[in-house]
Amino acid sequence: MDFKVRQEVISFLNDFEAKHPTEQWLAEGVKVWPILKTSLFLRLAWGDKGFHKQNFDRSELVDSVYRTAKRIRSSSWLKGVELKSANYLFFSGVNFREKFNGESFNKFYDPIGDELEGKGKKFIFLEYGSTAQENTYKNRVKNIQLIYHYFENRVKIAEIDYSKWNGIVELISFFQSRLSCSSLSVYEKIRDTLRKVFIWKASFDWILDQTKPQKIFLLSYYNFPCFGLLIAARRRGIACVDIQHGPQGVLHVAYSGFKEDYAILPTSFWLWDSKSEEQLKDNLNFSTFQTTVGGNPWHYFLMNKSNELNQKKPSILFTLQPVNPIIDEYVIDTILRTKDEYAWLIRLHPRIDTTSKGGLIEKLKILGIFDKGLWDLANETPLPLLLKEVDLHISKFSGCISEAADIGTFSIILEHVGEITFKHLLKEQIAIGGIDFNSENLLSAIHANIGKKKAVDSVDLELVVDQLC
Repeated sequence: MDFKVRQEVISFLNDFEAKHPTEQWLAEGVKVWPILKTSLFLRLAWGDKGFHKQNFDRSELVDSVYRTAKRIRSSSWLKGVELKSANYLFFSGVNFREKFNGESFNKFYDPIGDELEGKGKKFIFLEYGSTAQENTYKNRVKNIQLIYHYFENRVKIAEIDYSKWNGIVELISFFQSRLSCSSLSVYEKIRDTLRKVFIWKASFDWILDQTKPQKIFLLSYYNFPCFGLLIAARRRGIACVDIQHGPQGVLHVAYSGFKEDYAILPTSFWLWDSKSEEQLKDNLNFSTFQTTVGGNPWHYFLMNKSNELNQKKPSILFTLQPVNPIIDEYVIDTILRTKDEYAWLIRLHPRIDTTSKGGLIEKLKILGIFDKGLWDLANETPLPLLLKEVDLHISKFSGCISEAADIGTFSIILEHVGEITFKHLLKEQIAIGGIDFNSENLLSAIHANIGKKKAVDSVDLELVVDQLC
């Protein structure tokens, strides 16, 4: 989704909410507007493929057998699982893990866990998503993906009476007209989305009955599992804290707009820095949430660690994003022109799939600019250590831009979405934009800013944990 379309869609959603009684849109007694707003936007951003069923290539019989096997496995798992009570519950997807020193870390939660552990506090880490067998840091985490499969056929939701949703026809028409495949039904997508959220809600009703936490921490609150957790938790009066994991500017659908908290949004937001806090307060149209400037826990954890790159040439880190194209031709041209002058480290985003990764590597090999040593260094070293050591950082509009500024490394922002999202960093002269898809502009920006560093103060994580816990 390009900048103009993104801006248009978010403006439509925020205007639509302001003009319609979205607070009266109920399903199962839940005000569902935040779920619809974020999920429809993300499906449009990802393209029509986000609307296709995952099992489209399996026969109905095979699919039935597959679902039965999952139910049996999940029932067996649930009988054997034991979740003890805890003061704090931490929940996230497996995509927030990063390897360091042979172990897999939840880069935002594990540093907080160390602080809580030192204070004798009880906490539990829960994750969803497929995981590989790996050595996790302190063996803290329990994957609960199977619990979703247990409740999958036990949760039924009533038919939605759309006639009570004033304005729904206008909303559906807006999104339907922007899908390249007109046979896809936005109504069906809404029902499927809400069903998944309520399955997760049932899952967390069971989990919260076992764990009884005083406070819950979430990463990326606007996904289906987290929305299910938020509904279950807030009905119990449990405070929920969303920890910043990337950019949260006015062009982020989950962190702008909203005329009220709808009783399913986080009650508190943990921000990396004061500018992000100011931005969030400006972007949200309700005031009943709390904020804490807690810094980036992963940066705090790695603050005294080092990982020398040992490069003879100045180094440039280019952090990719799961967008099309992954690398624009003007950037490829710039790399070709400067490959003898700079060491280019190209880092994949966790959501870039295997096929896209393979295609990118093959293209770089054909052009003679694939260096396996640099590739491995870029993708196996924790991001904060890379950002601390490299001479320059480049990205389109990734949250890595904010992470680089937090460490004091200069960034070149390639796209207008990033310039708006990180306008405070442009003002602070720790980043620059204006590239305009032009290799000459990019080359000039590299030469002018390579090696720039800024002294920064870090947040004391121990004090933040004391404040919140």
